[in-house]
Amino acid sequence: MRVVIAGGGIVGSFLANILREKNEVALIEQNLDRARQLESDLADVRVISEDACEPWVLEMAGVKDSGLVVAVTGDDEDNLVISYLAKFEYDVPQVIARVNNPVNRWLFTKVWGVDVEVSTPDIIAKIIEEETTLGEVVTVMKLQSSEVGLVEITLPPDAQALGKKLSELQMPPETLVVTVVHEDAMTIPNADTVFKAGDKVLAITNVNNRDALERILGHPGWAGIHCLPDVDTCD
Repeated sequence: MRVVIAGGGIVGSFLANILREKNEVALIEQNLDRARQLESDLADVRVISEDACEPWVLEMAGVKDSGLVVAVTGDDEDNLVISYLAKFEYDVPQVIARVNNPVNRWLFTKVWGVDVEVSTPDIIAKIIEEETTLGEVVTVMKLQSSEVGLVEITLPPDAQALGKKLSELQMPPETLVVTVVHEDAMTIPNADTVFKAGDKVLAITNVNNRDALERILGHPGWAGIHCLPDVDTCD
């Protein structure tokens, strides 16, 4: 499948890195320096340094033959324009858009061509409210037609990761820890982030890594899997 990703930030580049293994991926990043770095890091991905809001740029990326367009720029207006063009000008079957400001979430609907809207603050709020069993990896969301998922795990008192820095953990491949919630306070982790019992860890990963994540962040030697009903796809 051909995939067009607009936005070469952390999320866009991570998705491109995973999806390139089984798909033909084009990544649009307007910042020239960032685009050059991505071109060096992602050898199998076609990187285009242009404005993804321009129809000719989307066409250059192959939008006419794409099965999926992902708009994950840092600007909500841009993501809406890209979604609208992808759906109504080029009839892309699946369009996923990132909501940066939750206030704008009401706009991210099928009226604007958005099949799936992703709002990180809303996801975090939902996770905080959920009562999740310690040590269970829960698939919060999985991108349709791919194995990339957003997973959440609450660290139990006997987790191997307790007291260790993120940089000290050998995380599974294709895994990016994006958020740690401790006592209802959300932080963006870095290499020096130390894990504590009860932390809710949110990660983007290949869903096949759940067993490995449970061994590292959950109960040692425990490989139970639990998925929330009706959330394996974004429909």
